[in-house]
Amino acid sequence: MTTIFSKFNATYFFAIPPETQIVWFWFGFFVLSLVATIVLYLYLQSRGKKVKPYKRYAKNFFWPNLTIAIIGIILTFARYEKLELLSWRFWVYFMLLVSVVFNIWYFMIKRNQLEDEILKFHDTKRKEKWLRK
Repeated sequence: MTTIFSKFNATYFFAIPPETQIVWFWFGFFVLSLVATIVLYLYLQSRGKKVKPYKRYAKNFFWPNLTIAIIGIILTFARYEKLELLSWRFWVYFMLLVSVVFNIWYFMIKRNQLEDEILKFHDTKRKEKWLRK
């Protein structure tokens, strides 16, 4: 009896796959990830002009996601060109896993810290407003 998971073994992940439409799917996924990272960074930077904690949040979000997207595009290109070590399926799935885990961690954990920093920022601004006079 074969299951869907019996296909996912070491020979599947570390084999050089033939060029199929999935290469273009992964390329599109990582390009879309790159564009979404840039757009979200610019949005958070624009919010950071008034509320300073957004700027650090944007910077800490931008660089890891930019790196993941660029490495993903390079690995997809390596798979298209059938380079020996870099065209394994393992690398693309690994980058996808890294991307998902990082973004879930960042938006779940760091978002709470951002809210606390925003509250502290507004408290500081309110105190400065009343202490100036």
